[in-house]
Amino acid sequence: LQNAEQMGEGWSDFFGVLLTIEPGDTGTDSRAVGTYLFGQGQGGAGIRDYPYSTDMGVNPQTYDFIKTAAVPHGVGSVWAEMLWEMTWELIAIHGFDTDFYNGTGGNNISLALVTEGLKLQASQPGFVDGRDAILAADMAMYGGANQCAIWEAFARRGLGYSCLLY
Repeated sequence: LQNAEQMGEGWSDFFGVLLTIEPGDTGTDSRAVGTYLFGQGQGGAGIRDYPYSTDMGVNPQTYDFIKTAAVPHGVGSVWAEMLWEMTWELIAIHGFDTDFYNGTGGNNISLALVTEGLKLQASQPGFVDGRDAILAADMAMYGGANQCAIWEAFARRGLGYSCLLY
């Protein structure tokens, strides 16, 4: 992961926020990580520049942000935001399932796609490599059923085209 677009911090943040989603949560909620480091409660600002949220007013990060973001934490948080965007796109389509082990909701699909994508991407991946590995994982696992949702989510954060253009 020793490159300008290393995403390691992003994956760890993503798994943390994904596995702590609760019924009633929404993508536009503000989800900070590392609040415990500052003695903050759940509503604290946390350790990243922005909390995770699909609301661009709460988290405006796009692919363009990595030009000036610190490596690894700042760059990683942009990657995690893209994965968070994808997760909520999939939840909007497939629903949320509280069973993280056997569930079939969008959160389960997101977890499976990101995990399989990790296995499919090349060594020292960048953002495009990571996105493309997730798209390949969707083809392998779900027959490409989520291609448009994945493209739309990444496009909103500046990493690709909308589904209508791919």
